[in-house]
Amino acid sequence: MICTPLIRELRQDDDAAYRSLWREALQQHAQYFRIAAGDDVPAGIPTRGAEDSFTLGAFEKNALVGIVSLERDRGVKLRHKALLFRMFVAPEVAGRGVGKSLLQELLSRTQGIDDLRYIHLTVLERNQRARALYRSLGFVDFALEPEAVRMDADYVGEVQMMRFLRR
Repeated sequence: MICTPLIRELRQDDDAAYRSLWREALQQHAQYFRIAAGDDVPAGIPTRGAEDSFTLGAFEKNALVGIVSLERDRGVKLRHKALLFRMFVAPEVAGRGVGKSLLQELLSRTQGIDDLRYIHLTVLERNQRARALYRSLGFVDFALEPEAVRMDADYVGEVQMMRFLRR
């Protein structure tokens, strides 16, 4: 069943819900992320709430069920690209179009950002579901780093993907 969640930019008052969902992602679904719950990474909303640095949330019945962030590179020579990161959809709504809705809204918002040419991201090689979603919206693989992430005794490759916005 496809659902139509409310998609909006997260505000400071959404920080507790964001932290809770992100913690769930890292603790319960660690096999899909390059960072671990124990890493010293800020748990709160990671962006500045600007046109080129924002975090979107998907809400169902007032509950935050999905997140994705975009951060434009700040270097003078790198401002033509932005990083898509911290994408997660709660398992109870997975497969119902929440992730696609989040990404479509993110892509729509990037169209108005001056001089932004493309979005890039990294995804673990074994996360086939996420990779298929990204591909369905025009992202393509451009590099594979074998054995990029160590999870216990296993090593997992990391795929770099990108999507041009304009040329």
